[in-house]
Amino acid sequence: MRGLGIALLTLPNVLLLDEPTTGVDPKASRLIWDILSKIRESNTALVLTSHSMEECDALCTQIAIMTSGEFRCLGSAQHIKSKYGSGYSLAIRLCTINQIEPTKELIRKTFPNARLMNEHVLHLNYELAVQKGQTWSVLFEKLGKLAESVDAADYSISQTTLDQVVIVYESLKLDFQVK
Repeated sequence: MRGLGIALLTLPNVLLLDEPTTGVDPKASRLIWDILSKIRESNTALVLTSHSMEECDALCTQIAIMTSGEFRCLGSAQHIKSKYGSGYSLAIRLCTINQIEPTKELIRKTFPNARLMNEHVLHLNYELAVQKGQTWSVLFEKLGKLAESVDAADYSISQTTLDQVVIVYESLKLDFQVK
């Protein structure tokens, strides 16, 4: 944190940061993110290296992903998630064990491309492939109706994270294509 403070004394045009939140607790990380976001708004260009995709998603307008010393992908976080992500994550928490099988069947009917990724006690987690023209509002409306019909305790739908994109491509040893 001291090094960041020293770097900011002159408010440079370009600020190079190497892993700015490594070894810092989560509360301090968020404080650093807030400071860096304000600095970025003051027309200072930030260039940072990070292993935290969450940090990159929060701070960067453009992201370059490197593997084996080579750039593999360049673009906004949204571009990378849209192009290389698997789609959406659907999570639903049920109230009773009796709801599990009927809920699975209803999810198969409502989201034919859904793939069950994890089932634990009363929690079901699915991956949904992106369908062309599919909007958040339609997905959320369908999930809301489904959750209401099975009397779910809780549910959510979210876009694939940058971490998930990188993990999948690293595990499969696939190459990103540089934009």
